[in-house]
Amino acid sequence: MKSKNLTYTGVITLLLGILLIFMKGAAISAVVMVMGVFFLVAAVLNVYFAFKKYSSPYASILTALGAVVLGLWLLFDPTGFTAILVYFFAALMILAGLYHICMLAFGFKDVRFPFAFYILPILLVLGGGVILIIGSDRMMNLIVLLTGIALIIYSVCCFLEAAGESSYRKIEMK
Repeated sequence: MKSKNLTYTGVITLLLGILLIFMKGAAISAVVMVMGVFFLVAAVLNVYFAFKKYSSPYASILTALGAVVLGLWLLFDPTGFTAILVYFFAALMILAGLYHICMLAFGFKDVRFPFAFYILPILLVLGGGVILIIGSDRMMNLIVLLTGIALIIYSVCCFLEAAGESSYRKIEMK
């Protein structure tokens, strides 16, 4: 991944992390509602492309109908899905940490990052594990706070990787 893309990803995840930290109460419901909008948009696009591409779009219409129902449910009754979303966040944190560990270890040829660079991704994995263990019922605000912090850590990892890659490119060009 180019350092410019890593920087953009870092900025976006930094902003999302800050939003989650400062909007604890409404953050989970808002994310569920946004997911509902995404399902509705996906359903519309599915029907559009089904009629454009296929001669028999009935299967696409059926899946689009399911996406519309799920999207409306997420949009108008987000409370039922907040507990599920917390576990989804935990899984994303674990995957993000593992991704950065793999990128640091194997993603850049001829570049070896110091062990200190691995600390933040390891914290992401541990944070996701803590969220999975705590569960969503008891500690919703803590989980949102941990997820916000994890997104900020993820963005810092992106910035560090971007800096490492760009400095490697400068050395390589000489």
